[in-house]
Amino acid sequence: MKVRNLSFIALALLLAFASYQASALSFKQWHHPGACPSLGPIPACYLVLAGFALALIGHLTRLRKLFLPSLGFPSGLALFASIGEIGGFIECPKSASGIPMCYLSLALCSLCWLLWIAHQKSSLPTNS
Repeated sequence: MKVRNLSFIALALLLAFASYQASALSFKQWHHPGACPSLGPIPACYLVLAGFALALIGHLTRLRKLFLPSLGFPSGLALFASIGEIGGFIECPKSASGIPMCYLSLALCSLCWLLWIAHQKSSLPTNS
């Protein structure tokens, strides 16, 4: 299988996994308010879920105008929250193993961006 196909499938699977994980936290927030921090009146996990889900839709439909900002939002939020967690002014929800979820979200977003770049590079014509 070509690198282009592998990177496309891997990115779709990673975005689906991220959407699933964000939906699990959103479900927890829905039933137990306070499970995730809020941005104004909206819990951040709802916004992260929307970002990952829209990025998945944008990727599958190849709508770059939807994909880039949709993945950019949870990426920026994860970066800000991770800095806040390190600085002590934000407390991210913890995973079952005690790892702040903002770190996990940042890692997922970074991997998504790397796969997207690999996919874009594999689309370029070769000079042979």
